[in-house]
Amino acid sequence: MLSSGKKRYLFIIHELGQNGNAVHSKDIASSLSVKQPSVSKMLNALAEDGLIEKEYYGAATFTPEGARLSNKLYTDYLLLFSFFRKQLGLSESDARHDAIVCLCDLSDAGVQRMASAVLDCEPSKQTQI
Repeated sequence: MLSSGKKRYLFIIHELGQNGNAVHSKDIASSLSVKQPSVSKMLNALAEDGLIEKEYYGAATFTPEGARLSNKLYTDYLLLFSFFRKQLGLSESDARHDAIVCLCDLSDAGVQRMASAVLDCEPSKQTQI
């Protein structure tokens, strides 16, 4: 099981790199409001876990396992964000915050059950005649 911090970093790296952008430690630090040494320490830990590869110019790229985990985190985030926005009527910033907190701070089993419950809450797409 990944720590809350590692999940946050994987999520942010995934989000920052979505458009094919290189993900640099300074961008991660800015997004998470942390200092560069903290980013460097966590990137080293993620690299030791085999989830990312650190490039010589300060960028991070996912290994296949890191890509799989970050895609799963981001998919769960989207489900939770949508639920908080549409079903609970939270503002975009509150929905983002709460979805990330749930994603990173709940147990893996808790996140999976929440994601399943969210999918069960989606309105039926069947058309009644």
